Amino acid sequence: MPTSRKYLVILLLMLSGSAVVAQQLPHYTNFIYNYFAYNPAVAGTTKCLELKLGYREQWKGVPESPRTAFANLHGKIKSGKWNFHGLGGLVDSDDTGPFSYTSIHVAYAYHARVARRYMLASGISAGFQQFRVDYGGMIMENYLDPAIAGPISKFVLPKINIGLWLYRGDRFYGIAIRNLNENAVPGLGVQNPDLRRHFHFTAGRSIRMNEDWFFKPALNVNFVSASDPDFDFTAQLEYKQRVTFGLGGRFGVGLTGLMKLNLLKYITVAYAYDLTLNPLRADGLNTHEVIIGIRACSGEERSKVPCAAYD
Repeated sequence: MPTSRKYLVILLLMLSGSAVVAQQLPHYTNFIYNYFAYNPAVAGTTKCLELKLGYREQWKGVPESPRTAFANLHGKIKSGKWNFHGLGGLVDSDDTGPFSYTSIHVAYAYHARVARRYMLASGISAGFQQFRVDYGGMIMENYLDPAIAGPISKFVLPKINIGLWLYRGDRFYGIAIRNLNENAVPGLGVQNPDLRRHFHFTAGRSIRMNEDWFFKPALNVNFVSASDPDFDFTAQLEYKQRVTFGLGGRFGVGLTGLMKLNLLKYITVAYAYDLTLNPLRADGLNTHEVIIGIRACSGEERSKVPCAAYD
């Protein structure tokens, strides 16, 4: 594919608002281990202050394919016997050739008991997102298109996310909306493309099989307005709360291998490998993702049944 057309295709996939609507925000394979990146109501659900650091290289083998790095931190503030507050912060950065994206947010969640063993959290995060286009890195010989002829190189837009999270020790259900305010990108193309709302529905359980083994299925449905929904699923086995492994995938796209190791008392490392099975497989579109989790706890606290979302 000529260089100019390759960059134009990437840009349209990122920012299209009409004929083609694609995933415009970072997507993570190991969503079960990083759901705070999707839903601000997750802030404070862990018993410890939790830091996550991650890196994702998508479609490895394709020149200038998407690369995403992120960091998020959250914890809870105790305020009552059956309710408390959660606070957190998120930073992520996505780089695709001459196009890059950076987002910074702060999140707040309120957790209240709604049934005998269930808690319901409602959350909101607010911040800004910055998009950059490096025209110096593009070769656009004899290719005049309104989408790339304008003077724009950088723009900053506000961003708001909201969510609900219903959970207890062995299961959770969540709904979130990212990019609630649906910003329009000024000056890009004949008609300004919208950054669409992203809807996320998720559910998961931790099922005790015996003293040592737990089975952890989970489902995450992603929907961008004016597009078809994506269904991500995982099915993992956990052994003695030390090693977790399993399979996952996205319907119509490919399969995923997942593994998580508890290396030390409060340090975990998770790895995911996506094997693309659709017709684009000939181009080697596979993906690697690594997440490191670090917790700071005041004392040893363990549930009889580990939380389905966090260990």
